[in-house]
Order: sequence, then C-alpha cells, then structure tokens
Amino acid sequence: MIAGRPASGHAQSDLFFAQIDMPRDAACRPLSARDKRSWFRYRPVSPSARAWGVYVADAGYTLIPPGSPYPPYRHPAGHHFTWAEGRILSSFQFVYLSRGEGEFETGPSGLQRVRAGDLFIVFPDIWHRYRPDPRTGWDEYWLEFDGDYARRLMARKPFAPDRPVLRVGHPESLTRLFLEAMETLRHEPPEHEALLGALVVQVIAQTLSAVRRQRREGRSEEEIVREAKALLADAGGRAVPLAGIAAQLNLGYTTFRRRFKGATGFSPRQFALHVAIQRAEDLLARTSLPVGRIAEELGFDSIYYFSRLFKRKTGRSPAAYRSLRRNPAGRRSKPGPGATFPV
Repeated sequence: MIAGRPASGHAQSDLFFAQIDMPRDAACRPLSARDKRSWFRYRPVSPSARAWGVYVADAGYTLIPPGSPYPPYRHPAGHHFTWAEGRILSSFQFVYLSRGEGEFETGPSGLQRVRAGDLFIVFPDIWHRYRPDPRTGWDEYWLEFDGDYARRLMARKPFAPDRPVLRVGHPESLTRLFLEAMETLRHEPPEHEALLGALVVQVIAQTLSAVRRQRREGRSEEEIVREAKALLADAGGRAVPLAGIAAQLNLGYTTFRRRFKGATGFSPRQFALHVAIQRAEDLLARTSLPVGRIAEELGFDSIYYFSRLFKRKTGRSPAAYRSLRRNPAGRRSKPGPGATFPV
C-alpha cells in the first residue's frame, strides 16, 4: 500500500515516504516516516534509455519552510550548488513552484523573481542559481531530462534560454506528472525507462498547454477587443463566422462574447454588422455596384434584409444613401441612428 503525500495543497498523489533501499548505482534521499519534506532520486542513464531519445536523469520535490537553509540537503556531485557559486548542468531541468516565491538567475536571462505558479527551466550548459525567499520559503518539484528527441521538443517556442520563466498557474495535471515520475523512479516497473520518457513528453506538452491557457486568460478586455476589431476589419465587412474569430483569439465563443460585450457594450454580432454597414456605405459611395451585388459580397442572403438593416442603421435606404453621397447639396440631412455606433 502506498502511503503519505506532500503537504502542499496542490499535489494529488500517493508517494511512499518510508525508508528506501538504494541500489548502489542510484543516489536517493531516504525519508523516515516523520520526514515528508523532500524526496529525490538520481540514476545513471543507461544506453537503452538514451536510445528512446528522451530520458529522465532525476526527479524530486522539496518543501522549504520560511527561514530554512537552501538547499536543505546535499545532492550528488555535479548537482549540489550554493548561491555564491551556482552551477552548470548538462541536461534540461524543469522546476515548478507550487507555493512561495524566490529568485532565479541565469547568464542569458539575468536575475528574475519567481513565485508560486511559475515553472523555470534550467538549460544545458548554462550557469544558473536559484533560491527561495527566506520570508516565504517555497515548495518545488523538479524533473531533469535530456535526449535527442527531448532537445527537438525544447527547441520550439516558448522555450528559450533568455526567457526561462514560464507562468503555468496551478494545473493539477502538471503536478501529478511530476509525482508520477518520482513514483516510477522509486518502483521501477517493467519498461520504466520508456514510461519515464513518455512522462517527459507529457510534462512538456502540459507545460505548453498551461502557458497558452495562462496567456489567453490573462489578456485584458481591451486587448481582446482590439484584436477582434482588427480581425473583423481585415474581413472587409464580409460575413465571417464569429466562432472562428473567437477561435483565433484562443477563446470559446461564450467567453469571447461576454468579454467583448463587457468592454464595448455591444455583442460581437452587433459590431460585425456595424463593420458591414460601413463597408456598404463605402461601396455605395465609390462604386456603381448594384445593391443586390453589394448585399451578396457582404454575406447577406437577402437583399431585402440588407436594405431594411441598412435603413435602420443609417436612416436611409441604400439607393437614397447613394443618391445623397452623389449630391453634396443633400448632405445637410439629419444622420441616421447608426452614426452613433462606436468603432
């Protein structure tokens, strides 16, 4: 029976916290049943693991209370470090913070503050150092990995040595994968090297998903409205599926409509119709296209519906509007209600 779990409120797993028998080729911090603040394991990478193209070198977690020394335990040679000296690893390392805050520094990125919900990346052969704020401590989960395939995955955006801190929030799915890697390292089930490689790919994919979700949810209404207006303007007044506009903004349509209307007072459909009427005004004034052709170009199925809508928005029928624009003397007429719609 697997028993015990980290004290962090974000972890959902059943890690074993009893004394662990360490193989001679592994470095593992053993834990008594009373010490649940840390677990980690390092293993040399076998040729069969490297053949998978993605492998795990070590994984662990540490819960650092406020005012505690850091790092609290000595790690194997090549991994232990002090703030004064820092260190350089030959592999990638993901470090996820579920609680607290602190600082992380690398040569390319400089010194940065990090906090709960951040995942920072140690890139191969790059000097770095990190530590929790002594006023808060932090809870950290880490996974060190490498391999040919892993390097191809890590060559894509948003992974970059000069931008190593990613905001991922608190997705349970990501924390669960870190803990699953630790359990796999501890129990070494059949084909555990392949299982660990697959977990690395999942961690990378979940990180990408969490970053995108955070960026999508973090945008202001002003940014969303500005992007939506630009997309509708690019359509030139032609009818476009509003669900498609929402998808381009990485939003569901319901969320897009709510946020757009909250910022403008108008639904996306009302604004799209306004853009279409503006385009119709331009075509009526500059061209001799028949009204039916203009209605068709703008995506209206019925010339009669288009004419009624145009008159409701501008106060004039399409024919009367065209006549007015070609007769400057008639421009003293009172503008229709559509003139007050905000752009």
